[in-house]
Amino acid sequence: MSDASSEGVLFRAGGILPPAGDTYIADALVQTLRPRYPRLIAQLATVPQGERHLRRIVDLDQSWLRQQFSAQAPAMVVERVTSTEPYLTGATPTYDIIYAGGGLNLLNAAVMAGRYGRRVLVFDRFTVGAVHREWNISQEELRELVEVGLLTPDEIAQIAQRHYAEGLVRFHGEGICARQSDLWLRGVLDVAVNADALTALCLHKIRAAGPENAILDEITFERAVVDDQRVVVLVRDAEGNERRFAARLLIDGMGATSPVACQLNCGAPYSLVCPTVGTVARGYRVDPARSPGSIDPALGEILVTTEHAREGRQLIWEAFPGQDDQAAIYLFYYAETGKNRDALPESILLPLFEEFFTRLPSYKDTTSVSIIKPVYGFIPAGYKNPALSTRERKVLAFDRVLSLGDAAALQSPLTFCGFGSNARNLRRITALLDLALTHDRLHADDLRHIHAAEAVPALARAFSKFMIAKPPERERPEQVNETLNVFCGLLNQLGPRAAREFFQDRVRWWDYTQLVLRTAVAYPRIFPLTFRTLTWNDGAAWLSAYLAFTATAARNALGRVALEPLSRTPVAHRADAWLWRRAPRLAWRLAAAGAGLRQALRVRAMPAPEREHPIPTSAR
Repeated sequence: MSDASSEGVLFRAGGILPPAGDTYIADALVQTLRPRYPRLIAQLATVPQGERHLRRIVDLDQSWLRQQFSAQAPAMVVERVTSTEPYLTGATPTYDIIYAGGGLNLLNAAVMAGRYGRRVLVFDRFTVGAVHREWNISQEELRELVEVGLLTPDEIAQIAQRHYAEGLVRFHGEGICARQSDLWLRGVLDVAVNADALTALCLHKIRAAGPENAILDEITFERAVVDDQRVVVLVRDAEGNERRFAARLLIDGMGATSPVACQLNCGAPYSLVCPTVGTVARGYRVDPARSPGSIDPALGEILVTTEHAREGRQLIWEAFPGQDDQAAIYLFYYAETGKNRDALPESILLPLFEEFFTRLPSYKDTTSVSIIKPVYGFIPAGYKNPALSTRERKVLAFDRVLSLGDAAALQSPLTFCGFGSNARNLRRITALLDLALTHDRLHADDLRHIHAAEAVPALARAFSKFMIAKPPERERPEQVNETLNVFCGLLNQLGPRAAREFFQDRVRWWDYTQLVLRTAVAYPRIFPLTFRTLTWNDGAAWLSAYLAFTATAARNALGRVALEPLSRTPVAHRADAWLWRRAPRLAWRLAAAGAGLRQALRVRAMPAPEREHPIPTSAR
């Protein structure tokens, strides 16, 4: 146990005991916010660079609100022009790829620079590689970073802070009309990764790949112009000076508040979001016997609720032990975006942080806890607006511009784990990027094939709507927990493999179909609840996703039997070369489909964690 010190503040069950003396940050922003968010301000006053964190939280909060609640049309930050020559000077640096945003896309940039020898520029409006969320991933997904050539096994060992024996999904069961069913998982988010160490390795590898690569901090994206030859990106540095860079491709990695993603999707790029706050802290009570309020270093708490919905929100906890006696604990809730645009909230993250510090002592024993840093963000999923027609999407797509990561929002709407999605798809996406650059397949229709696999996440979007609480006048407060306990009970019946794969976005077609059918039998209330939860558009989107999932499963089954073995033959290689000469558009489509098939085969072949049999009751 560690005592409160200059690095932390002492918690008490009934509130917070401030540190001795007035050590609050002397800043006008703090003075404004302290009366409304006293616990948050008291905590940040004791954290290194607390003022900087506060400014980033406020900046992110306001950027999200402007994007989601603005009545104005989205800003046109990407423009098609006849020629980009007027935007160039003789000194304009030119690259193969420009990455706007320096978070998870650093993994992509490091592979493209190191493995494929592409010239890359990475810039960020703050500091490249300075992430404000911790990352968890499964051991098997982490090995993908070795397979793609990004990291060595020794480097994997350096960034892995903690390995968990199992993970827990537990939803509050008091007063529900169903049996409470805990879900115990192996191989799901079972490795805590040192995000700062990983991004530092990526930065080192980009620089080591050649002096033509560049990494720039405090560079703000303003707009981009595109023609048939290049994209020119106009940015502004910390001194307010305009700078320009040219490239063959711009990758938008600006996260949930990306103005590019907002423009390309009619101002509503996401349908679902998890506002998330928390801390990395040390000094929690450790108990391998898992007494209430303690941390077990061998257990990752993936999704946990301790009460029913209140004020139309179902709050959910996560707890992941980290290095030494550290632990990352998050509080979040599922929400739809673009709702109640007439009622503009003043803030989303700030009141959620205040609630986090208020409720944390009821979740974990915080008697001797000191905070290392806050973690926060908006984690989106489901960027495709079902109201947009195919024609509109084609009009809004741009050549030489591609969104990845949180900006693309293709990770699971169940666990909202973008890091796992990025790792699983890294080999496929970087291989296709290199192929697209080699053959100049950089038009919008070509780039649309370069994305994270989305068949399962598309299905999970409908499921995640059942995790969104409704106002008490519309739904019972215990409804979310009741539904999720039914779901966990059915996953327990299907077995550990099916449960694990569902949480990793790779559930099999028959497992998913069984889950749907068994829910209808075991919980007849699901029918009226579905009509209250899903709109007609939601239902149509789920049916479309299910049909696409079925087609993908059939295609992958055929590929495993015939197409994949055939693709390794000399005849197939000669045919591929001929197609690239004679029918490059068809060759590209086949290459994208083949990469998707190989991705599906790799994911399906991931070995199961050791001791696949159920966890003994005594261990729980």
